[in-house]
Amino acid sequence: MFSHAFDFAFSVNSERAEASDVAPAVLRAALIRRATALSDDELLEACGRFDTTEVSEEG
Repeated sequence: MFSHAFDFAFSVNSERAEASDVAPAVLRAALIRRATALSDDELLEACGRFDTTEVSEEG
C-alpha cells in the first residue's frame, strides 16, 4: 500500500505582494473553482505527485 502526496496549482489576485491579504475563504474558493473547471484528464495533468511513501495496510 502506498500514500501519495500531490500538489495542485491555482491562483488568486491580491493587493499585497506577499499575499498577506488573502483570506482562507478566498484560497478555498479559488481552489474549488479551479478543480471544478477541469475535466478529468485536465485534473490528472494539473496534479503533480511529489512524494510517495509505503504505508502499512492498517494505517
